[in-house]
Amino acid sequence: MVRHVLLTAAVLSCVGGCQRLLFNPDEPYNQYDRYDRLRDGFSPTEVPDEYGVPQPALRSRLGPDT
Repeated sequence: MVRHVLLTAAVLSCVGGCQRLLFNPDEPYNQYDRYDRLRDGFSPTEVPDEYGVPQPALRSRLGPDT
């Protein structure tokens, strides 16, 4: 009987603890995201190739600033 009560309490505490997001998706995650948004806008991390497969956006992120 005591085991059932403890098990039920453990399950309910685990289920109830995962209700809120840890990070807001609208806020920057680090100082680099904040800098990108303030200065020149957000630079994408992936771009689709000619077949629609996402590839890292190395050319736009590592190329010279224009």
